[in-house]
Amino acid sequence: MPRHTTAGDAARRTQRARSARTVLPLLAVAAVAWIGSALHGDEPPATSGQAATGPGGYRLFVGIVGNPSVPDISWSDEELTQIKQLGVNMVQLSIAWGGKPAGEVLNLEDLDAAQREKFAFRIAQAKKHGLKTIAHFGIPRMVNFNPVRPACILDQAVQAKYRDLLKEFMVSFPDVDDVLVYTFDQQAWLCSEFGPCPRCSGIPLDARLPGFLNMLNETMQSVRPNTRLWWKPWELSKGQVVAILDEVKPANFGLVLNPSSSNEVYPFNDRSFKSDLGVRRLVQMAEERGIPVLGEFDHTFYKPLYLFEDFFPRLIYEQMIGWKEMKGIVGVKEYYGFAPTTFSVNAAMLKAWMRSPDASLDALLAEIAAPYGAKAAPLVIQAWEYVARSLEAYPWDTTYLIGPMGLDRPWDGGHDWEPVTIPNGTWDTPIWKANRKGNFMLTEEHKAHPWVFEDAGLRLEDSASLGFKAVDLYDQAIAASGDRADDLRIQREIVFKTSRSLRAKGIHFLLTLAAQDARMVQHDDKQFAIVTTRIERLLERDVANQGNRPEVVAKLAEFRRDPRAWIAANLAPRTYETKASPDWSKWIPRQD
Repeated sequence: MPRHTTAGDAARRTQRARSARTVLPLLAVAAVAWIGSALHGDEPPATSGQAATGPGGYRLFVGIVGNPSVPDISWSDEELTQIKQLGVNMVQLSIAWGGKPAGEVLNLEDLDAAQREKFAFRIAQAKKHGLKTIAHFGIPRMVNFNPVRPACILDQAVQAKYRDLLKEFMVSFPDVDDVLVYTFDQQAWLCSEFGPCPRCSGIPLDARLPGFLNMLNETMQSVRPNTRLWWKPWELSKGQVVAILDEVKPANFGLVLNPSSSNEVYPFNDRSFKSDLGVRRLVQMAEERGIPVLGEFDHTFYKPLYLFEDFFPRLIYEQMIGWKEMKGIVGVKEYYGFAPTTFSVNAAMLKAWMRSPDASLDALLAEIAAPYGAKAAPLVIQAWEYVARSLEAYPWDTTYLIGPMGLDRPWDGGHDWEPVTIPNGTWDTPIWKANRKGNFMLTEEHKAHPWVFEDAGLRLEDSASLGFKAVDLYDQAIAASGDRADDLRIQREIVFKTSRSLRAKGIHFLLTLAAQDARMVQHDDKQFAIVTTRIERLLERDVANQGNRPEVVAKLAEFRRDPRAWIAANLAPRTYETKASPDWSKWIPRQD
């Protein structure tokens, strides 16, 4: 999967009209929120990030120590100092990622004696460095992971369990400032109104989840008034979040949002921030109800999970501006985590922007490029721009499963000689069955039109060509650079490998289509000659991209000798064959 009310209240409420809210209740809500925030030791929860005086003009900048790919999470003084220097003023107490890297706490149930000792140390370290703390949990944890069996939030035993667990946590760790909850993912799950649960069947989520969230928040307040429960509405549809946000109690409640209401947290603006009408509406609703919002961003593109690495500072600047210009955002939260041992160009831009959020992009780029020397700096800035363009040009909307589309680290510029395929994925969650189907072309399709494959192949090549322009600029910058030449060589090599992989994948797509075109016209000598010329050029590009590897050199020679035999033996579809797998959705766990 990506990333990642009580029973008496289960009847669906009649949705209140927003226009019916009067000024007086809004003022009352704002006053309660202000008083609570003052008691909590914070500034009043201004609904505009611009009104605050913290890093970047925000009240909060939340960071994770380490990340799922680099769980270097010693919480040492050096590590926290480097993270704080970025502008971070609140740290998450665990990586809290679905795969539980390094055995990190993901659910309240994980807090055994060893983890409690770890939390106590981290809280003390945070206080030592003047950092606030936030604990992150998936609630309610699934009864069974595969196949999924949720823990029902209308089950009074489940409600009592989480009252007790959360209360005990708040008592045991009195210095934790806030709690962040995912109710989907993070090994948490919610019953479907269309599923077998005897309590939830026929009852929509917006009639169940607000009461559960209110119960969690009330439990926190009963132990330590004016802490805040933050909620990330992961895996829920836009409509569900709207309905839930309209019903949840706003006092001491906060919302954490992706920059896109139907995509992952990616480091670029593709119908994101205020241009995503779903995000815009949720921020508007939160502001109307006095609910503060944290906006998430990614500063590295999940480094080092994929081939793309963090040499695209313009996109960091644009993410920061994207959240900054939305009224109602009181802070930002980095999504994947900070591993200081891997800090590079993007971290430098983030640090510079948080210090000077009103500075222009050109001024900040000049600042972070200056260490490369006066001659190299302009070339380095151009190289970074082409890396950013390469990232933006990639066909993100084809499928969620981007790794096999040229971004997994094992890709080395090669490919096989079977027809190319596009893996696609979906999960049985509201957003995947609704909004994300409008974001990704393929989610659960077994077949796709050749134009989908052509589109992907052409865009992969565009992304690769932009990356190779960056490589050329890196070569010029290295020749002009002084002390930082080794750093530039590392950047150059990573961008080269990424571009080579993307070009290889694009060639595989386009060769697959061209070979089938050739089969279609092989009895028309004129048309066949046109198509075989196209194939030959693609193979020549393949040879160059793979550095004259013997296998691909041999493929080109074989094609030139006998094109008809070549298309019969390479990239040839087995049109008579389909593959069946069990319909796993037929296994539905009991929910007594």
